[in-house]
Amino acid sequence: MKEEIIKLTVPEEYHLQRVDKFITNAQEYDLSRSYIQKLIKDDHILVNGLSIKQNYKSKTDDEIVITIPEPKKLEIDAENIPLDIIYEDSTIAVINKQPGLVVHPGPGNWEKTMVNALLYHLKDLSSIGGVIRPGIVHRLDKDTSGIIVVAKNDEAHKSLADQFANRTVKKKYKTIVVGKLKDDSAIIDLPIGRHRKYRHKMTVTESGKEARTEYKVEKTFSSRLGTFSLVDVNLLTGRTHQIRVHFSSMGHPIVGDPIYSKKWEKYKVPFLLLASQEIKFKHPDTQEEVSFKVDLPEHMKLYLEKLENLDGKLH
Repeated sequence: MKEEIIKLTVPEEYHLQRVDKFITNAQEYDLSRSYIQKLIKDDHILVNGLSIKQNYKSKTDDEIVITIPEPKKLEIDAENIPLDIIYEDSTIAVINKQPGLVVHPGPGNWEKTMVNALLYHLKDLSSIGGVIRPGIVHRLDKDTSGIIVVAKNDEAHKSLADQFANRTVKKKYKTIVVGKLKDDSAIIDLPIGRHRKYRHKMTVTESGKEARTEYKVEKTFSSRLGTFSLVDVNLLTGRTHQIRVHFSSMGHPIVGDPIYSKKWEKYKVPFLLLASQEIKFKHPDTQEEVSFKVDLPEHMKLYLEKLENLDGKLH
């Protein structure tokens, strides 16, 4: 893997936030804050072309360039990290990923990922994804919890990858968004592409790729914290950050989303409130449809309990 260059522009809502904190939330590589501080110390992070101190506070429209040095090694170590393996056979494994766990290693983050855990807990993994992504057919964002299917050989990997590409895999999510949605159920059909200015973001844009999200409101809460909606989501396409972008574009960002919600910190949740709850696909061996479902993660359950206890009214 060669040296990596990441370029970020600071949005207005991150004005005067410490630059290491902004970078931690903004980039897709899931760089740890301690690693970002090391990059700053080694002059691998420049702001407007200049070196900075570790406590530098970012300004609106600052241009940040991050240079991630080429890794010294590409061997990935097995680590005894707890994994909730809800199903396993000779061909696939199904994982209920905990929030906060990065799926696969990447620049500046070679340890404590789901792949490190898979190498410890499973004997076989497909090789198509290469050294740093063994068994990985699809992924979830670091702070999104829920179901991930892992391939244990290359034939299973190809079968699953084809199903994802052909959109025959059915994925259902649950999320809690800010506010009351205008329609109790609808399909959000808005194309998504990379933001022209803030490259760490995706956005709704006419030049983007087709993106379709079906949703149904399960409950609406009115409490002293504000109004929130518990929403069932059926992902009809699989764009980067699709659910997060679609709901934010309608003025209903996911609670706790550090990229697409300007007020994400005020809700004091440890992770954004989004979970992959259910998946259906054809088993690579039998070609029979199989389905798996998991409960809501604890941090989402706790937030729902809080809303109900704060004089919440269900509609």
